[in-house]
Amino acid sequence: MLDPTSLFTWEPHVDQRTLRTPTMVVTLGSYVDAGHTQRQLDRQLLEQLPNRVLGRFDADQVLDYAGRRPTITFDRDHFSSYEAPEITLRLLTDHDGTDFLLLNGPEPALQWERMAASVRHVAEQLGVEQTVLLQSMPAPAPHTRPVAVTRYASDPELVADEAPVLGTFQLSASFTGLLTLRLGEAGQRALGLVAHVPHYIADNDYPAAAAALMGALRDVAKLAVPVDGFDLVAGIVRAQIDNQVAASEELVEMVGALERGYDAFVEERHLRNVENSQLPSAEEIGHQFEQFLADLGDGGPDEDAGTAG
Repeated sequence: MLDPTSLFTWEPHVDQRTLRTPTMVVTLGSYVDAGHTQRQLDRQLLEQLPNRVLGRFDADQVLDYAGRRPTITFDRDHFSSYEAPEITLRLLTDHDGTDFLLLNGPEPALQWERMAASVRHVAEQLGVEQTVLLQSMPAPAPHTRPVAVTRYASDPELVADEAPVLGTFQLSASFTGLLTLRLGEAGQRALGLVAHVPHYIADNDYPAAAAALMGALRDVAKLAVPVDGFDLVAGIVRAQIDNQVAASEELVEMVGALERGYDAFVEERHLRNVENSQLPSAEEIGHQFEQFLADLGDGGPDEDAGTAG
């Protein structure tokens, strides 16, 4: 593997030795940006929070231009501009004044191991303690229900309070999947948040999914990120979808079936979480037993109440 440290270049004004940022948010592309959620999240974060570029990864070495062609402008008789793709690392400041990192850009297509090692090296340099990866996927979910956000992690203990949604299976890899694996092997905390976008609108903007991911990021990373701003456009999109569905009996039946499946899934997941929450841990059982023995030695947990009884 080529030297991973040479893949990233700091901006000239940045002295990385003075920076310590515990949280890194990743919105690199994956299989597909369902509902264009990553693009909407990037726009919301960069437009509403102070930010500056710290450095860039060498996109020319890790992207497949023929497989994912960038945009070039042809003006009558000449090429006038070219939008070069970038994979950038930015420093953002949330509404409470807390700094965090944002790694965004297209998914690397080449040199995955080198790219993952480079990201890990930069994270170690900046003192990153947790990496949160934001993604979305097409799912058999209706647009008439709240957007589900599921989690995965480099360490299962990080998501131990959430009942697993899926079993064990193999699938085509993504760079963010490999990055999560490699960060975990290096002892770094990585947590993925995945929004479930209705599959029949996955190719269009779906602000409700972006809002759900932003809210999940706020809760998981304890960052004061801009969660407002999606509501109005999400309402407009919802009304447009409702009108299109209502005009087709086939779509009405499809959405109805998805609603029934979604409701059954939510109910089952709720029951599983309740069952899990009702089972005390070994530590809790031990503590309760110790307290019981102490109460016996004192004459009971409440002697006055016992006498009155």
